[in-house]
Amino acid sequence: MIRQFSLSRSTATLFVLILLARLAIPIAATAQSQPVVTALAHDSVSSRTIRLEPIDGLTAPVVVTAAASDPRGEWLAVAGDDHAIRILDVTTLRVMHTLKGHRDMIRTLAFNSAGTSLVSAGNDGQLIVWDRARDFEMIQQMKDTPALACVCFAPGIPEMAAVGFDRKVYILGRPTDQTPKFSCDCNDLRAVAYRDDRKVIAVGGRSGDLHLFDPITGRLMIDKHLHDGRIRDIAFHRDANSVVTVGEDGKVIVLDTETHKVLQQLQVTSGRLFAVAVIDSQHVAVAGSDNTIRIVNTDEGSISHTLEGHVGSISTLTATAGMLFSGGFDATLRRWSIHEWNRSERRIAEGDVRIDR
Repeated sequence: MIRQFSLSRSTATLFVLILLARLAIPIAATAQSQPVVTALAHDSVSSRTIRLEPIDGLTAPVVVTAAASDPRGEWLAVAGDDHAIRILDVTTLRVMHTLKGHRDMIRTLAFNSAGTSLVSAGNDGQLIVWDRARDFEMIQQMKDTPALACVCFAPGIPEMAAVGFDRKVYILGRPTDQTPKFSCDCNDLRAVAYRDDRKVIAVGGRSGDLHLFDPITGRLMIDKHLHDGRIRDIAFHRDANSVVTVGEDGKVIVLDTETHKVLQQLQVTSGRLFAVAVIDSQHVAVAGSDNTIRIVNTDEGSISHTLEGHVGSISTLTATAGMLFSGGFDATLRRWSIHEWNRSERRIAEGDVRIDR
């Protein structure tokens, strides 16, 4: 059977998962009709727009609530407001699997660094781990958790960190006697990320402070006030000490997590920023309430490209294998060919192709 865990909300201080388990009992996860693709031109940018088809007899357009890209560059996981997760082939953009199990909004998706496991969580008090080797069967299911805003895997090991709408940071996958208690002086936490060397966990939320913890001891290393408003997303550059934060104040901030010095601070919009995705060692994509994606050079503190076409707030960004994916409240998912920028200075998105149903 699927391995299940239960934890009361009032005593939720620790989750323990055996992430290496591989169970053989499948859940209902079947491929649905393929997405309908349209093309929308905007000035000099043409972008390929994927609209996810409703399931279970629903007719309303599916709003994208979360997305995660496979580090191997093969799969894209996309959650909709219909509480289902689609696994898409990143080359064909065909829906290969549809994963069901959540009963409310899915706020967070993440692959582990090997691409073998996918985790999902959100408002329904469940944390679910899906197994790539078994066509994304459900292999771990934790019930009665607090609502979770963000879950991420630790690089290279079977461990996760999770935050929700309180002040606790949950470490999943360690024995109880090896798991310290983490707590922030801040309610309504929204983002958590590991540094690649696993020596720092960064957490942010309502206060606008970035909290840096030692993952082994749980010691708070520093509280650094960065944003005038909620921090909504956090991303570390790969194999680096620098972390990038975005917030509801419309700022992008780059912090050195060793020296604790702000390296760059850039006001990119008068609106709110909701998402950041690392593209390479110098660039991140950021987006939010003004319907626009900006590519930021984090070394220079400048905007190098602007991508337009969404007609609603952009809630999620993810990048893999030279491609950037964006989704949000206009009920679309877009794919941008960012690898083309090495050969051209103009913004490039893919042309008009229709996927047959």
